[in-house]
Amino acid sequence: MMTFKIYIILNILVCIKGAPNKTCNSIKIQDRWYEKEILWANLGRPFNLYAHKTSNKVFFSYTVPETYSDVDFQLAYIDLETREFQNIAGIRGGCSVAIDQGNDEIYLGGSDGIYKYNMMTKLADFYKESGKNIWALFFRRNLFYISYPDQRLHIEVDGKFAVVKEFENFEVDHFHVTVDHENIYFANKTGFYNYDNDRLRVNVINDVMTVRQISEDNDGDLYVCTNLGVFIDLKNEGFKKVLDFKNIYSLTFDKDNNVIVSDEKRIIKLKHTTTGCPDNVSTHW
Repeated sequence: MMTFKIYIILNILVCIKGAPNKTCNSIKIQDRWYEKEILWANLGRPFNLYAHKTSNKVFFSYTVPETYSDVDFQLAYIDLETREFQNIAGIRGGCSVAIDQGNDEIYLGGSDGIYKYNMMTKLADFYKESGKNIWALFFRRNLFYISYPDQRLHIEVDGKFAVVKEFENFEVDHFHVTVDHENIYFANKTGFYNYDNDRLRVNVINDVMTVRQISEDNDGDLYVCTNLGVFIDLKNEGFKKVLDFKNIYSLTFDKDNNVIVSDEKRIIKLKHTTTGCPDNVSTHW
């Protein structure tokens, strides 16, 4: 009789506590499953991921503790073929990357100007804007940069930089022109916007989200990494959330269009897999 009572009590406890939690290493983006592979971890918060398609290297910046109350930034790359990791020396406060994929030119920005990375010597050579604090870089036919702390957008024309007239009254934290040159997006502390170049007006897309990076994949699909998750531009249908994780800080795509993301401490490659998670197993980041 005692054994029977103990058996009943144990069963009740199992029902109350529930079965052991099972988790899955795969995540779903739209209708496809991806398996996570950690490429880099635990040296600081990585952000501003940009893939150089020819070499299949991902250039990025990460935080480096400078004092107990402040941080500095270090530029680096990871080779997706060999998994080689390399810091890029000589750029103080290095935090920004832009790549001219057509001409294989890699631009890097820091607190004292713009540099170009030499793939042969693995050194960064000074380019332009000496003494300027570079918040962000972007390349689409021309090289753009955002200065800090005034957050002004500049463009290089005929070898010289000037403030972009259409944006001189806006603070800009992120800037992106789509590969087809049809859409211009920018973001700041007040929200995410589209600039209508034909009507010369700004359209509000979202005034709640904080944009962390704007990226396009190899097919020209636009993704926006935010504090609310990752969104894709469905053109006429607007932006749809495809990843409901709030701790993703950066997003890029390698030469084979694999997704590369970063969170607080890691750079992660999402590899397509035909094996997803069972319905009764939860996914986790």
